[in-house]
Amino acid sequence: MTRCLSTLLIALWLPCTAGRAAPLDPACAPARAGVSDLGYSSYLDGTVIRGSNIDVLAEIQRRSGCQINVRWYPRSRQQALFFSNELEMTGASLRTAERDRYGVWLPYTWTRFELVLLGADAGKFHSLAEFVDHSTARLNITRGIFYTADAQHQLDRLQQQGRLEYVSDFGVVFRKIQAGRAEGTLAPATIYLLNQRLFGLTARMSATSVSESPRMMVGLYVSKKVPPQVLQRYTDALRSIVVDGTMQKFYERYLGADITHRLVDNGTRELLNALPPPR
Repeated sequence: MTRCLSTLLIALWLPCTAGRAAPLDPACAPARAGVSDLGYSSYLDGTVIRGSNIDVLAEIQRRSGCQINVRWYPRSRQQALFFSNELEMTGASLRTAERDRYGVWLPYTWTRFELVLLGADAGKFHSLAEFVDHSTARLNITRGIFYTADAQHQLDRLQQQGRLEYVSDFGVVFRKIQAGRAEGTLAPATIYLLNQRLFGLTARMSATSVSESPRMMVGLYVSKKVPPQVLQRYTDALRSIVVDGTMQKFYERYLGADITHRLVDNGTRELLNALPPPR
Protein backbone atom coordinates (compact mmCIF):
# COMPACT_ATOMS: atom_id res chain seq x y z
CA MET A 1 0.00 0.00 0.00
CA THR A 2 1.33 3.45 -0.90
CA ARG A 3 1.89 5.64 2.12
CA CYS A 4 0.65 9.21 1.78
CA LEU A 5 2.56 10.69 4.70
CA SER A 6 5.39 13.16 4.26
CA THR A 7 7.45 15.17 6.68
CA LEU A 8 8.03 18.81 5.91
CA LEU A 9 9.00 20.79 9.01
CA ILE A 10 6.48 18.88 11.07
CA ALA A 11 4.25 16.01 10.06
CA LEU A 12 1.98 16.99 7.17
CA TRP A 13 -0.68 14.68 5.82
CA LEU A 14 -0.62 14.41 2.05
CA PRO A 15 -3.80 13.08 0.44
CA CYS A 16 -3.51 10.44 -2.28
CA THR A 17 -4.67 12.12 -5.48
CA ALA A 18 -4.76 11.08 -9.08
CA GLY A 19 -2.08 12.12 -11.53
CA ARG A 20 1.68 12.34 -11.45
CA ALA A 21 3.31 14.80 -9.08
CA ALA A 22 5.72 17.37 -10.48
CA PRO A 23 9.25 16.70 -9.17
CA LEU A 24 10.42 19.22 -6.58
CA ASP A 25 12.37 21.93 -8.39
CA PRO A 26 15.56 23.05 -6.58
CA ALA A 27 15.29 26.38 -8.41
CA CYS A 28 12.02 27.05 -6.57
CA ALA A 29 13.01 28.10 -3.04
CA PRO A 30 11.06 26.31 -0.27
CA ALA A 31 8.19 28.43 1.01
CA ARG A 32 7.28 28.79 4.68
CA ALA A 33 3.49 28.56 5.13
CA GLY A 34 1.94 29.52 8.44
CA VAL A 35 -1.32 27.93 9.57
CA SER A 36 -3.31 28.20 12.80
CA ASP A 37 -6.28 26.70 14.62
CA LEU A 38 -9.21 27.04 12.19
CA GLY A 39 -11.27 23.92 12.78
CA TYR A 40 -11.41 21.56 9.84
CA SER A 41 -9.40 24.05 7.74
CA SER A 42 -6.33 23.36 9.89
CA TYR A 43 -6.10 21.56 13.21
CA LEU A 44 -3.64 19.53 15.26
CA ASP A 45 -4.24 15.81 15.54
CA GLY A 46 -1.56 15.05 18.11
CA THR A 47 1.58 16.33 16.38
CA VAL A 48 0.13 16.05 12.86
CA ILE A 49 -1.43 19.05 11.12
CA ARG A 50 -4.59 18.07 9.25
CA GLY A 51 -7.42 19.86 7.48
CA SER A 52 -8.74 21.02 4.13
CA ASN A 53 -6.28 23.90 3.95
CA ILE A 54 -3.41 21.49 4.57
CA ASP A 55 -4.71 19.28 1.76
CA VAL A 56 -4.76 22.31 -0.57
CA LEU A 57 -1.18 23.30 0.33
CA ALA A 58 0.03 19.73 -0.16
CA GLU A 59 -1.68 19.56 -3.55
CA ILE A 60 -0.17 22.89 -4.63
CA GLN A 61 3.25 21.47 -3.79
CA ARG A 62 2.45 18.28 -5.68
CA ARG A 63 1.31 20.08 -8.83
CA SER A 64 3.74 23.02 -8.84
CA GLY A 65 6.94 21.23 -7.89
CA CYS A 66 7.63 23.97 -5.32
CA GLN A 67 8.26 22.76 -1.76
CA ILE A 68 5.96 24.20 0.93
CA ASN A 69 7.02 23.83 4.56
CA VAL A 70 4.03 24.14 6.89
CA ARG A 71 4.39 25.50 10.42
CA TRP A 72 1.81 25.89 13.17
CA TYR A 73 1.32 29.23 14.98
CA PRO A 74 -1.25 31.03 17.12
CA ARG A 75 -3.29 33.09 14.65
CA SER A 76 -2.06 36.50 15.82
CA ARG A 77 1.54 35.28 15.61
CA GLN A 78 0.99 33.89 12.13
CA GLN A 79 -0.31 37.23 10.85
CA ALA A 80 2.54 39.16 12.49
CA LEU A 81 5.14 36.90 10.86
CA PHE A 82 3.52 37.29 7.46
CA PHE A 83 3.44 41.07 7.78
CA SER A 84 7.15 41.07 8.74
CA ASN A 85 8.06 38.96 5.66
CA GLU A 86 9.05 35.91 7.73
CA LEU A 87 6.46 33.73 5.99
CA GLU A 88 5.91 33.32 2.27
CA MET A 89 2.36 32.04 2.59
CA THR A 90 -0.62 31.92 4.94
CA GLY A 91 -3.58 29.61 4.69
CA ALA A 92 -7.37 29.97 4.81
CA SER A 93 -7.65 33.77 4.81
CA LEU A 94 -10.38 36.23 3.97
CA ARG A 95 -9.30 39.17 1.84
CA THR A 96 -8.60 42.46 3.64
CA ALA A 97 -6.96 45.73 2.60
CA GLU A 98 -4.26 45.29 5.27
CA ARG A 99 -3.29 41.83 4.04
CA ASP A 100 -3.29 43.07 0.43
CA ARG A 101 -0.41 45.42 1.33
CA TYR A 102 1.82 42.43 2.06
CA GLY A 103 0.61 39.66 -0.19
CA VAL A 104 -1.28 38.45 -3.25
CA TRP A 105 -4.56 36.70 -2.48
CA LEU A 106 -5.37 33.41 -4.21
CA PRO A 107 -8.98 32.37 -3.46
CA TYR A 108 -9.94 28.72 -3.75
CA THR A 109 -13.25 28.21 -1.91
CA TRP A 110 -16.10 29.86 -0.01
CA THR A 111 -17.00 30.32 3.63
CA ARG A 112 -19.87 31.78 5.62
CA PHE A 113 -20.03 32.80 9.27
CA GLU A 114 -23.17 31.43 10.91
CA LEU A 115 -24.89 32.08 14.23
CA VAL A 116 -24.32 28.94 16.31
CA LEU A 117 -26.51 28.63 19.42
CA LEU A 118 -27.53 26.20 22.12
CA GLY A 119 -30.95 24.77 22.82
CA ALA A 120 -34.07 26.90 22.66
CA ASP A 121 -32.35 29.85 20.98
CA ALA A 122 -31.04 27.77 18.07
CA GLY A 123 -32.60 28.51 14.69
CA LYS A 124 -34.85 31.36 15.84
CA PHE A 125 -32.94 34.25 14.27
CA HIS A 126 -32.14 35.03 10.65
CA SER A 127 -30.11 38.16 11.30
CA LEU A 128 -27.72 39.32 13.98
CA ALA A 129 -29.90 42.38 14.45
CA GLU A 130 -32.84 40.14 15.42
CA PHE A 131 -30.58 38.23 17.80
CA VAL A 132 -29.32 41.40 19.46
CA ASP A 133 -32.83 42.85 19.82
CA HIS A 134 -34.80 39.76 20.83
CA SER A 135 -32.49 37.50 22.82
CA THR A 136 -30.53 37.54 26.06
CA ALA A 137 -28.05 34.87 24.95
CA ARG A 138 -24.32 35.54 25.17
CA LEU A 139 -21.73 35.01 22.44
CA ASN A 140 -18.01 34.39 22.58
CA ILE A 141 -15.90 35.10 19.50
CA THR A 142 -12.17 35.13 18.83
CA ARG A 143 -9.76 37.99 18.33
CA GLY A 144 -8.13 38.53 14.96
CA ILE A 145 -11.12 37.39 12.85
CA PHE A 146 -12.41 39.60 10.03
CA TYR A 147 -16.17 40.25 9.96
CA THR A 148 -18.21 42.29 7.51
CA ALA A 149 -19.00 45.86 8.54
CA ASP A 150 -22.67 44.96 9.10
CA ALA A 151 -21.77 41.99 11.28
CA GLN A 152 -19.21 43.97 13.27
CA HIS A 153 -21.80 46.69 13.94
CA GLN A 154 -24.15 44.15 15.50
CA LEU A 155 -21.31 42.55 17.46
CA ASP A 156 -20.42 46.00 18.83
CA ARG A 157 -24.05 46.45 19.91
CA LEU A 158 -23.92 43.07 21.60
CA GLN A 159 -20.74 44.01 23.44
CA GLN A 160 -22.34 47.23 24.67
CA GLN A 161 -25.08 45.09 26.21
CA GLY A 162 -22.48 42.98 28.02
CA ARG A 163 -23.35 39.90 25.98
CA LEU A 164 -20.16 39.49 23.96
CA GLU A 165 -16.67 38.44 24.96
CA TYR A 166 -13.55 38.17 22.80
CA VAL A 167 -11.28 35.22 23.61
CA SER A 168 -8.01 33.83 22.24
CA ASP A 169 -9.25 30.94 20.07
CA PHE A 170 -12.26 28.81 19.19
CA GLY A 171 -11.21 26.07 21.59
CA VAL A 172 -11.78 28.54 24.42
CA VAL A 173 -15.10 29.60 22.85
CA PHE A 174 -16.53 26.10 22.86
CA ARG A 175 -15.04 25.22 26.24
CA LYS A 176 -16.92 28.19 27.72
CA ILE A 177 -20.12 27.19 25.93
CA GLN A 178 -19.74 23.68 27.33
CA ALA A 179 -19.26 25.15 30.82
CA GLY A 180 -22.42 27.29 30.54
CA ARG A 181 -20.57 30.61 30.38
CA ALA A 182 -21.88 31.46 26.89
CA GLU A 183 -24.69 30.26 24.65
CA GLY A 184 -23.13 30.56 21.23
CA THR A 185 -20.70 32.02 18.74
CA LEU A 186 -20.38 33.29 15.17
CA ALA A 187 -18.32 30.82 13.15
CA PRO A 188 -18.08 29.00 9.79
CA ALA A 189 -18.89 25.31 9.41
CA THR A 190 -15.21 24.38 9.19
CA ILE A 191 -14.78 25.64 12.75
CA TYR A 192 -18.02 24.86 14.54
CA LEU A 193 -18.40 21.28 13.24
CA LEU A 194 -15.02 20.17 14.59
CA ASN A 195 -15.40 21.95 17.92
CA GLN A 196 -18.94 20.69 18.48
CA ARG A 197 -17.62 17.17 18.00
CA LEU A 198 -14.63 17.69 20.29
CA PHE A 199 -16.74 19.18 23.10
CA GLY A 200 -19.76 16.89 22.78
CA LEU A 201 -22.09 19.69 21.68
CA THR A 202 -23.20 18.43 18.26
CA ALA A 203 -26.70 17.40 19.33
CA ARG A 204 -27.18 20.49 21.51
CA MET A 205 -26.38 23.26 19.00
CA SER A 206 -27.72 24.50 15.66
CA ALA A 207 -26.30 26.92 13.13
CA THR A 208 -28.24 29.40 10.97
CA SER A 209 -27.18 31.82 8.26
CA VAL A 210 -27.55 35.51 9.12
CA SER A 211 -28.03 38.30 6.63
CA GLU A 212 -25.06 40.32 7.91
CA SER A 213 -22.64 37.49 6.99
CA PRO A 214 -23.00 36.55 3.32
CA ARG A 215 -20.93 33.91 1.59
CA MET A 216 -17.33 35.08 1.15
CA MET A 217 -14.31 33.76 -0.71
CA VAL A 218 -11.43 32.34 1.27
CA GLY A 219 -7.93 31.66 0.01
CA LEU A 220 -4.18 31.76 0.46
CA TYR A 221 -2.01 34.85 0.75
CA VAL A 222 1.38 34.69 -0.96
CA SER A 223 3.98 37.25 0.09
CA LYS A 224 4.82 39.96 -2.45
CA LYS A 225 8.49 39.07 -2.00
CA VAL A 226 7.89 35.72 -3.76
CA PRO A 227 9.25 35.89 -7.35
CA PRO A 228 6.55 36.35 -10.02
CA GLN A 229 7.40 33.07 -11.75
CA VAL A 230 6.94 31.14 -8.50
CA LEU A 231 3.68 32.94 -7.74
CA GLN A 232 2.50 31.93 -11.20
CA ARG A 233 3.27 28.28 -10.47
CA TYR A 234 1.25 28.46 -7.25
CA THR A 235 -1.61 30.19 -9.09
CA ASP A 236 -1.69 27.69 -11.94
CA ALA A 237 -1.66 24.78 -9.50
CA LEU A 238 -4.47 26.28 -7.44
CA ARG A 239 -6.54 27.06 -10.52
CA SER A 240 -6.30 23.43 -11.63
CA ILE A 241 -7.37 22.25 -8.15
CA VAL A 242 -10.53 24.38 -8.40
CA VAL A 243 -11.27 23.50 -12.03
CA ASP A 244 -11.03 19.72 -11.71
CA GLY A 245 -13.10 19.52 -8.52
CA THR A 246 -10.25 18.44 -6.22
CA MET A 247 -10.83 21.33 -3.85
CA GLN A 248 -14.49 20.41 -3.47
CA LYS A 249 -13.53 16.81 -2.69
CA PHE A 250 -11.18 18.02 0.03
CA TYR A 251 -14.00 19.98 1.66
CA GLU A 252 -16.48 17.13 1.35
CA ARG A 253 -14.07 14.94 3.32
CA TYR A 254 -14.45 17.18 6.37
CA LEU A 255 -17.80 18.95 6.02
CA GLY A 256 -19.86 16.39 4.10
CA ALA A 257 -21.39 16.77 0.66
CA ASP A 258 -24.49 18.77 1.68
CA ILE A 259 -22.69 21.58 3.52
CA THR A 260 -19.95 21.73 0.88
CA HIS A 261 -22.51 21.99 -1.91
CA ARG A 262 -24.31 24.86 -0.17
CA LEU A 263 -21.02 26.73 0.24
CA VAL A 264 -19.52 26.29 -3.22
CA ASP A 265 -22.65 25.94 -5.40
CA ASN A 266 -22.33 28.00 -8.61
CA GLY A 267 -19.25 29.74 -7.25
CA THR A 268 -16.45 28.22 -9.36
CA ARG A 269 -16.51 30.88 -12.09
CA GLU A 270 -16.27 33.69 -9.53
CA LEU A 271 -13.31 32.00 -7.83
CA LEU A 272 -11.50 31.59 -11.14
CA ASN A 273 -12.21 35.19 -12.14
CA ALA A 274 -10.76 36.39 -8.82
CA LEU A 275 -7.45 34.55 -9.38
CA PRO A 276 -4.61 36.32 -11.20
CA PRO A 277 -4.94 35.46 -14.91
CA PRO A 278 -2.83 32.66 -16.45
CA ARG A 279 0.24 33.77 -18.35
